[in-house]
Amino acid sequence: EDKFLEDTPRIRLTDDEARAEIIKLSSGYGIAGIKSLPKAQRDEIIMKIKEVEGLSQRQAARILGISPNLIFKA
Repeated sequence: EDKFLEDTPRIRLTDDEARAEIIKLSSGYGIAGIKSLPKAQRDEIIMKIKEVEGLSQRQAARILGISPNLIFKA
């Protein structure tokens, strides 16, 4: 009963689903407020966002309106 990478379906969130997940994790700051937070707070929220299954880091960057490099470095 071996499983191969090709056998596992890739689950991707739509942008609307991704926005809903990000809003849940944003600690009340909202999507627009995350990029104006101090670095430590912003990185803490971004680390939670990166753990969402089916949400790519590039998609998160696009939705948040921040550089993909900020997501990768958080």
